[in-house]
Amino acid sequence: MSLKMRLVRVAALLGLFLAVGFLLPKLGPQAPDSYQGVARPTTTATALQPTGSTAPTSTRVGPPPGFPSMEFPPPENQVTAGDPIPIDTKYKISYTVPGDWQNSSGAIAGWEGDMGSVTYGAIAMYGYDYCPEDRDGARKAITGMTGRNGIDVATAAFEASRQAEIIFRDQPNDDVQIQYSEPTQFQIGGAEAVRYSVRASNLTKKFDCDPTEGTFDVVATQGYSNATIAVFMVKTDQQIEGALPHTEVDQIVSTLRRQN
Repeated sequence: MSLKMRLVRVAALLGLFLAVGFLLPKLGPQAPDSYQGVARPTTTATALQPTGSTAPTSTRVGPPPGFPSMEFPPPENQVTAGDPIPIDTKYKISYTVPGDWQNSSGAIAGWEGDMGSVTYGAIAMYGYDYCPEDRDGARKAITGMTGRNGIDVATAAFEASRQAEIIFRDQPNDDVQIQYSEPTQFQIGGAEAVRYSVRASNLTKKFDCDPTEGTFDVVATQGYSNATIAVFMVKTDQQIEGALPHTEVDQIVSTLRRQN
C-alpha cells in the first residue's frame, strides 16, 4: 500500500473518531439547567393585578453597574432595654420600632403559597410566638425591607401591595376579602415615596389564637445601596388580644429615613 493511501486512511479514521466524540454527549440525557426541578421565579404583578388594572409589569433585574452595594446587612443596633430600636438596612434606608419589639435585622421572613412567595429582610417583630399552637412562629406584627431594580417607585409600591394575595390567602379565590387603598404620595429625605395600605378579613383560622383580620402596609422609595428602589412593609395580625393599632403602623412608617 502506498504512503499516500495510508495517509488517506489515517485521516479518515481521525475524522470518524472526532464525529463519534461529538455525537456521544448528544445521545445521553441533557444536563439540567439551573432551574430544572425548581419552579422558575416569576414576577407577581401579572397574576396579582386587580381586575381592569393597567399597571406595568416588570422582571427582576440587578442594580446598574457601579451601584453601591454591601455583602452583609449592617450590624444590629444595641440600645437600652425599652428604648426605641433603630433598624439599619443594606439599602441605606433606616426605620425605628418601639422598644418592646424584637430586633432581628440580620434575619429574613417570608410567605409562600399557590400564587408565589414573598421575602423580606431587615426585620423586626412584635409579639413573637403569641400563638403557641402555630409552629411557624406567629407574630402580632412584623416589619421588613427588600429591594427592587429596573422599575419606578410607583410600580414597586403597587406590585408589593398586591403580594397581600400571597400573604393572606391559603389558595386563589378563597373567601378572604382584601381591600386596597389608593396610593399615598409623600417624600422621604426629599425622595419620592408611595404607600399602599391593605386590609384583609375573613381569614381562615387554623388555631383558636389565629387572627381573622390583618393589615399590610408597603412603602416604596429610593434606595441608595444594593437596589435602586427600597420597599418597606409592616404586616399586622388583627382581632387578637394586644393587636397593634394602625396609628402605630403610621408612626413606624413616619420614621423611614436615609441612613447617614
